[in-house]
Amino acid sequence: MYVHIGDEVVVPARELVAILDARLLQGSEANQAFFAREASAGQIRGHHWGGARSVVLTTRGVYPSPISPRTLARRVLAASGPSGANPLPEPTRAG
Repeated sequence: MYVHIGDEVVVPARELVAILDARLLQGSEANQAFFAREASAGQIRGHHWGGARSVVLTTRGVYPSPISPRTLARRVLAASGPSGANPLPEPTRAG
């Protein structure tokens, strides 16, 4: 199954590693180092980082998404089908 993550981008659900809240990633030196490594390796995809609400990590790259992490999680659950073969925990908020 595939998951639409916004900006006309669709990724295979089996390649999803994590869906992160973009606000929680700003300002952290560790996160900045991670994104610098991914950029130097050519793994950063997409061009609309200014309006990103989520950051989607896949086995093939890192994508910005204008869609909230909660909505993306619901889409992943819907893509897994009614059997719940690929259940995800409900998203939580930090702080």
